[in-house]
Amino acid sequence: MRTRSSPLEDGGSDPHEDGGRDRSSDRKFINSLSRGFDILRAFKPGAGPMGNQELSLATGIPKATVTRLTHTLSELGYLRYLKGEAKFEPTESILALGYAVLSNMTVRQIVREPMQKLAIAQDVTVALAARDRSSMIIVDAFNAGSLSSLHLEAGSRVPIATTAVGRAFLAGLDMEERAFFFDLLKAKLAAEDWAELKPRIDDAIAQVERRGFCYVEDDWHHGMRAVGSPLKSAAGQSLKSMLCGAPSFAVGRDKLEGELGPQLAHMCRQLSPMLR
Repeated sequence: MRTRSSPLEDGGSDPHEDGGRDRSSDRKFINSLSRGFDILRAFKPGAGPMGNQELSLATGIPKATVTRLTHTLSELGYLRYLKGEAKFEPTESILALGYAVLSNMTVRQIVREPMQKLAIAQDVTVALAARDRSSMIIVDAFNAGSLSSLHLEAGSRVPIATTAVGRAFLAGLDMEERAFFFDLLKAKLAAEDWAELKPRIDDAIAQVERRGFCYVEDDWHHGMRAVGSPLKSAAGQSLKSMLCGAPSFAVGRDKLEGELGPQLAHMCRQLSPMLR
């Protein structure tokens, strides 16, 4: 399954995929606004500038509409037009939107100190993630700063289906919500890939129910090990998840399952009553 490239395996987000919701009868939904956000979401880290044709292919939006959207976003200051390349790139103005989210996110403020302590003490990466469509987006992360840690940054995307943090999130959902995501993932994968992946996800969910965390090795990237635990507010209104991981040469499975996993699960249980 890892030989096949797919949005679920590389952590990418399909800008034209909106969680499977049918909004055709929603009179309050503004389609042009939605398409504007699809344009912004089409830009990927390290991928560089994109032209109107590339954006049209990436989003499924007709090129004529893309041309109007990129012009509008440029006039508003969210895109910059590069004349020499006839392409666009996001501007620094978008950072203000993300910073407003992060600075007002109570859960991030609460978990920062215990995340940092665990990362430094154990020479691992510890991260907090939230769902974004069919991916998980890293909200905050602490890397130990050495080659032995898995380096993630705020804004990084990882798959739901193949990572410890994604499977921990699925474990925190109720049965109806989980079934929705299973249908979404099944639709995005080839039948043989889903048949191989589904038992692994079920096993991870069973692990969380039994011991508060799940262990995943190699399913996302070969040579990476991690544990994940759901972080749910006491009222059940907010669900995120946390991970603790490192390359396999830096941390053994016994340590992850016997020491770091229980620590991570304990941290999430302690933090849960503080969340809203």
